Amino acid sequence: MTLLTAAAFVIGPAYAQPRVLPMIMNLELPMPRARVGFAAATVAQDELPPLSIPKLVADGRHWRLETPRGAVHVWLPHGYSPDTAATVVYVHGYHTDIDGAWFGHRLPSQFALSGINAMFIACEAPANKHQQVKWPSLRALLATVQHSVGDEAMPAGRVVAVGHSGAFRTLERWLPNPRLDTVVLLDAAYGDIWAYRRWLLGSSMRRLINLGDDTITRTDLLHAKLPSSVVLDGLQLLAGIPDEARDARILYIRSSIGHMPLITGGIVLPTVLRALRVKRVLTAPIPYPL
Repeated sequence: MTLLTAAAFVIGPAYAQPRVLPMIMNLELPMPRARVGFAAATVAQDELPPLSIPKLVADGRHWRLETPRGAVHVWLPHGYSPDTAATVVYVHGYHTDIDGAWFGHRLPSQFALSGINAMFIACEAPANKHQQVKWPSLRALLATVQHSVGDEAMPAGRVVAVGHSGAFRTLERWLPNPRLDTVVLLDAAYGDIWAYRRWLLGSSMRRLINLGDDTITRTDLLHAKLPSSVVLDGLQLLAGIPDEARDARILYIRSSIGHMPLITGGIVLPTVLRALRVKRVLTAPIPYPL
């Protein structure tokens, strides 16, 4: 398996001081990418007995909202505290709907596995290129959730949009929202990739985490124009994102896992969510992957 390599630079006073990782990757000469399989992967655990993921999911709170724009799922972990929580909005890709993604991709289990203090929202999105974007307004989606979860307080922290594959069509529509400060692309660099560069340059407080696999030609091109990117090549996701990269304002992961396993494998999504610099509600050992 390829070793981790990266170069770290930092833009803006809100982030840690620059640190240089051992090697600088040349984006113009990308390294070969051997495919990574989850089956033989292992991860070190503490001696304490691991928590049960089904119990973590059951101990949280779940709403399934019926709206004119389709179903919306909301999940809160046990220990949720709105004062320090983030809002994490997940958008699925093509060839499924939100209920299919919620259960088939085990989204509540992956959210629980991240262990972060967040309100997780998963909304309906186009299932193919012919369908219209269901939620063109992030503001309207958040207002709908706020109105529907009763007396549960909305998070006071950052707003994060996470999208896989065809989710790019929805995420592009959300970029003008001033509350959106972090975008996570899970092999979703389709459409106007330069919109994310313009969005990043609009404020030093904004953050991009971009994972390229099938889209790696496009993601290489984008990050070649973002020289402050911290680049991880052949990331061994079971080992987690290294501290030197976790605080990066622009984090680019050159994946070797595969387009669908990124979201179905039960490793990538929770690992990337842990890089959001959000307070944790879970510190005990957990089974990994799902």
